[in-house]
Amino acid sequence: MTPYARNVPFEGVSVSTIEKTSPTSLSALELLHSRASAIKLGEPGPSQGDIEAILRAAVTAADHGRVRPWRFIVMQGEGRNKLGALMAQSFQAANPAASPEDLQREANKPLRAPVIIALVAKTDSKHKIPVIEQILAAGAAGAHLMLAANALGYGVTWKTGAAAYDPLVRDGLGFADGDVIIGFFYIGTDPKIGAPPPRAEIGAVTDYWTS
Repeated sequence: MTPYARNVPFEGVSVSTIEKTSPTSLSALELLHSRASAIKLGEPGPSQGDIEAILRAAVTAADHGRVRPWRFIVMQGEGRNKLGALMAQSFQAANPAASPEDLQREANKPLRAPVIIALVAKTDSKHKIPVIEQILAAGAAGAHLMLAANALGYGVTWKTGAAAYDPLVRDGLGFADGDVIIGFFYIGTDPKIGAPPPRAEIGAVTDYWTS
């Protein structure tokens, strides 16, 4: 397990119990402060139980109006090849002169991690909650997903790229016009846990209104 798993509450333990027995707030801050995208991911990937725990964390994201716009597709094993085929088709459509090697490289991208979770915002333009807020809620679910994976000891990377904005890929995943691919979350074991990247200087991005 990676350092991310230190002092993280176990599944099934009540909040009241956690508050009495461990410095939960400090552990949560350590997790947030140490978050970093993984560069390389290998086996083992998350178990079925871990995947379900990650998704349960994702759907706790703030969601104005309880629209619950998030949808997930979990890809593992041979299932990753379906995404690879869509990526190759997307690349070929945008690059008609692409070589077989180029197409194979695109098709192999989902094999870079043992588990990939596609996150899509299934938006409802007729709902009283603006579509932009529905998309933001799905984005917040993505952040929760990443942190939950880290808390369980896995590395994770949030990827988009041209495929995430291509209607061909969106349609291939089974979604409709108006739905938005938030990203593809590559999850596995990170063999090299490095230092977090440089963060924004708080003083440069914050103003205080005190009077």
